[in-house]
Amino acid sequence: MSSERWSDRDLRAFVVRAPRLSWGDGELADVDRRVFRAQFVAIASPGIQARVLAEIGALTSPEGLAVLCCEMLEDYVDARKRDWLLVCAEPWAYLEQWVAEAVVKTYRATIRRRDKDAKVLEGIAAASSRGAIEGGGGEQA
Repeated sequence: MSSERWSDRDLRAFVVRAPRLSWGDGELADVDRRVFRAQFVAIASPGIQARVLAEIGALTSPEGLAVLCCEMLEDYVDARKRDWLLVCAEPWAYLEQWVAEAVVKTYRATIRRRDKDAKVLEGIAAASSRGAIEGGGGEQA
C-alpha cells in the first residue's frame, strides 16, 4: 500500500491483518501500524474529534485516537463490530463511529468515578467542623 489515501479495500485488508501483526516480523508489523495510524489520523480522526467534542465537550489527540483504534483492531475487541466493518458499504465512516463510541463510553465511565470521588470529598468536608479546621484541628478547652 502506498502513501496515498487508503481506499476502503486498503482499510479492510489492514483490519484482516491486524489481529495477526504480533505473530510475524516485528519490524514489518511496526511499519504496518505506523502506516495505518497515519491514514487514520488523516481520514478518521477529524470526524471522531468533532463528534467527541460535540457530544461530551472533550478534546482528543488525533494520534491517540489512531493508537486506540489500532489496539482495538489488533486485540479483536468486538468481533461483531469488526465483521460489520468488513462488510459495510462505508468502512471508514463506520470505523469513526465505532471509535467515537468507545471514547465517549470511556470518558463517561471516567467522569462518573471522578464525580463519585468528589461527592465523597464533599461529604467529608461537610462532616468536618469548620471552626475546628480553621482553629488548627482539635477541640479547644
